[in-house]
Amino acid sequence: MKIDFNTAMKTTKQLTVLATLCVTLIACGQNSPIFTPTPHSYQIDHDKKIIVLNIDVEDDIDQELTELQLEDAYTFSTPANGLQDTETYTVEKNGEPYSLFITKSPILAIQVKDSLTKHPRVLGHFRYFDADTTFTSVIGMDLRGNLSLTYPKKSFNVEFYTDSVSKGQKDIKLKKLREDDDIILDGLYNEPLLLRAYSSQKLWNELHTPHYASEEKKARATVDGFYVDLFVNDEYRGIYLVSEKINRGLLKLKKKKGDTVRGELFKAGYYDPGTSFKGAPDFKNSLPTWAGWEMEYPYEDYTAHYDNLHKAITFVATSTDAVFAQQLPEYFDVPNLVDYFLFINLIRATDNLGKNFYLAKYNEDTPYFIVPWDMDGVLGTIQAGKRIPTTDDILSNHLFDRMQKDPALKSKMNKRWTALRSNEFAEEALVSRIRETYNELVNEKKYERDQLAWDKSHEEEHLTYMLEWLEKRITYLDTFFKEE
Repeated sequence: MKIDFNTAMKTTKQLTVLATLCVTLIACGQNSPIFTPTPHSYQIDHDKKIIVLNIDVEDDIDQELTELQLEDAYTFSTPANGLQDTETYTVEKNGEPYSLFITKSPILAIQVKDSLTKHPRVLGHFRYFDADTTFTSVIGMDLRGNLSLTYPKKSFNVEFYTDSVSKGQKDIKLKKLREDDDIILDGLYNEPLLLRAYSSQKLWNELHTPHYASEEKKARATVDGFYVDLFVNDEYRGIYLVSEKINRGLLKLKKKKGDTVRGELFKAGYYDPGTSFKGAPDFKNSLPTWAGWEMEYPYEDYTAHYDNLHKAITFVATSTDAVFAQQLPEYFDVPNLVDYFLFINLIRATDNLGKNFYLAKYNEDTPYFIVPWDMDGVLGTIQAGKRIPTTDDILSNHLFDRMQKDPALKSKMNKRWTALRSNEFAEEALVSRIRETYNELVNEKKYERDQLAWDKSHEEEHLTYMLEWLEKRITYLDTFFKEE
């Protein structure tokens, strides 16, 4: 079921702006130092003494305030000359100090009755508030990840339902994300700066375009996302990244037509000769997994379709050098492989060559291509967040080993690296991208309130380390991918 929120969003924005302006005008007209925000525009964690309030960028309050009227009255310790997202305010209720943060990013408030586990999903209530969009929905929610399950700050899957009984899927459009029925809430606990995965996603989407984009203009190269403040059962959970899921719809793969399998999507779920392209054992289409791969689409009536993938990996694992060089484009989109190899080595994604990527096919007549995924252990760290300062190595697997050994393919890599170094991989552009996101998180006090929630440092020294690492990494790769 699809819900068109366009009209509702416009109406919501009009009401939100009107309510805010009315409060502001009344306060100004009465010369009142009291500010009463729009209902649901704020959330409070009374245990952590944190208040997060969303105010539209166009509606900043620029008068002196002494009191904030929420569910109760909160008094400013020092009169506030307006409310800005670049400041932190202290307000008091019955003598108890609270930290007040202003945000122009969405606030998510979720209520669940049962304890969250990895499976099954638990029913809950979801409220989304932003300057131009606010809505509620019944949801199903569970924990996500493997290593991340050990972190105190959990990550979540959220699926939108039409109601709590039928649990019919409901598509939701959030900001620039694709309209879909589920999202990921990534806690980013292993990322000291909360930006490695986010910046990597943005970079890949900028440098790579799906080879069938002329036919499917809305096809994405990978997921996109945005930051939010998350409350679960009235507990402030900190800054999260709302992200899409990689699926057939995101990539615009062709749907199965009758008995004809057209688009295909596989996830490299764990390290195995199959996901490293070293070997292709026998398969059974009665099973959803094979050789480290998980079939995402189409998997219907307990039936998978590994025939084409088995042929492709068998080709990589067993073909002669001459046949490999000649027939590789029949099995894989070579420009995509080149971009992925350069990209993974630029950010040094140590966990993304035997797992944490997808292999997709647009239709039955097109080659496979790689979709990057889960890029948190990059730019001088591994997936657990531990620093690994190595800059002078090349990450690879059997597929890319074979490509590097072929002079023509290695030349393609070198030429593409040179082209990217003048554009998306230019050091100034890379540093600017990272600094822009970092400055946003600093200036909007996102690091400050996330640290209050989790007592986890986001100090600038982490940025210094990352940028110094990146400079050394680029210097090394310039020598490796040097054109002859």
